[in-house]
Amino acid sequence: MKFAHIADVHLGYEQYNQTFRLNDFSRVFREAIEKAITEKVDFILIAGDLFHSSRPSPRTIRDAIEILGLAKEKEIPVFAIEGNHDKTIKETSIYDLLEHLGLVYTVGLKRTPRENEFQKSRKVGKNYLVYGYFEGVEIHGLRHYTKWQILGKENLLKLLFREPKEDSILMLHQAVEELSKDTKYEKAVEVGKHDLPEGFAYYALGHIHQRREGKYNDAPLVYPGSLERTEVREASHAIIYDRELKVFEKLENVKGFYVVRDFENLEFVKVNARPFYRVVIKAKSKEDIKKRLREAMNAVESGSMSIIYLEGTIRGGVDLKTIYSILSDYSERIAYYNVENNILSEEFKISEDITREEFFNEFERELFYRLRVNPKEFEDEIDTVVEFILEKYSSSKEKVKKEEPKVEKEKPAEEQRIEVKKPKAIGRIDAWVIKK
Repeated sequence: MKFAHIADVHLGYEQYNQTFRLNDFSRVFREAIEKAITEKVDFILIAGDLFHSSRPSPRTIRDAIEILGLAKEKEIPVFAIEGNHDKTIKETSIYDLLEHLGLVYTVGLKRTPRENEFQKSRKVGKNYLVYGYFEGVEIHGLRHYTKWQILGKENLLKLLFREPKEDSILMLHQAVEELSKDTKYEKAVEVGKHDLPEGFAYYALGHIHQRREGKYNDAPLVYPGSLERTEVREASHAIIYDRELKVFEKLENVKGFYVVRDFENLEFVKVNARPFYRVVIKAKSKEDIKKRLREAMNAVESGSMSIIYLEGTIRGGVDLKTIYSILSDYSERIAYYNVENNILSEEFKISEDITREEFFNEFERELFYRLRVNPKEFEDEIDTVVEFILEKYSSSKEKVKKEEPKVEKEKPAEEQRIEVKKPKAIGRIDAWVIKK
């Protein structure tokens, strides 16, 4: 038995408002499906975020229908779940159209049952747990849910997926803590390994865009990553120019999907995603920054994308018009570039002799001390922090109230003395009038 595990396709993503990126995301998806067919897989899994938006454009829907049609022609079923990008709060989504056309078979909680060659259902309360079925292998799954939806009063995953049959697969679109390090989800994890239901032969994950492999009770726990590069952290190349130009070509952000044989043998199949450079240029003079920028751009591969970071301290800063003027010479060779200007015009220094007592007042020091907790425990501590702030605020307000001067009783009109401030001169007029 052999299957393909794909995730985070993001069809329709017009990254950086560049139309050519629409084609890039469709192209690599077509490449992945074609390679899966060449590998003669029995079925294909798409673990969420097939689309970048829950309301894809007509062109994006057309691309999806054409590409998924390649698998249908070869009678290869495609099982899918909705990710956070393409799910909706309504009962129906774009996945329902694809399912109606026989292009995908969605799994998860549904209001109506599914009973066909590749889908079966189990009653759960008022809903149905729909799962995929292929020659005795059950493909279970759940669309993306927030941490609070999954780990509420009772663990939803363990409630729904109890004692799965042997050789079953679980598809999820969630950030698992143990595999989230050095990703944008590192501080926004939704579940840990211990929250996952046990007994599955393979855990097909989506959501994290970097390739990750792990184990859960000896079963593969796998993220294939996105098929295209969706942000600079997924760059394929890096250029660092400090004292000298250094080019790092072999970063670990290779894009592709997995072909899995008998749940254990994993083969990562690469796709030709567009080269993406992270360029960091450090300099101490305007001439240096211009010279180094040209050298760095000459080292960038033709047809690639580049995000350029300018760093250093240069008197008077840099003129971005000059920077973009230099980059315009490479506009025909480089598909896209953008600049993040972190150049300082002056160097700011803080005396090393300053103490915490001089820098922060007593209230600020106490507040920071109370906030110094593990992020996981912050939810438990937030009430005490809020109480401390409110108590401080109330006592300060009360103190001001006590120190308010007494207001003298208003004197009779005849005893009142009218004081009029002389206004500033306007032009050559330096006169003022008081009306009684």
